[in-house]
Amino acid sequence: MAASKVSTGSAMVIRCKVGIDKEGKDVFRSHRYSKIKPNTSEETLYAVGLKLGELIDAISYELLSEIDYQIIG
Repeated sequence: MAASKVSTGSAMVIRCKVGIDKEGKDVFRSHRYSKIKPNTSEETLYAVGLKLGELIDAISYELLSEIDYQIIG
C-alpha cells in the first residue's frame, strides 16, 4: 500500500530567549500562532514575525514556520 501525506495546517512560532536559569542555561519560551493560510509568503510571515517579536519582552528570538501533515494509506 502506498502512503501519502496531506497538509492539515500550518503555524508560525516565535521562540524567545527570556533569561538564564540558576545553572547558567538559557531559558526559552515559544509563542505559536496557528491557522496560517497555506499560501502566505515567507516575506509576509517574516514581516509579521518581526513585528510580533518586537512586542514580546525577550532577549532574542527566532522565527519558525511549521506545517502539519497527516499520513494516509
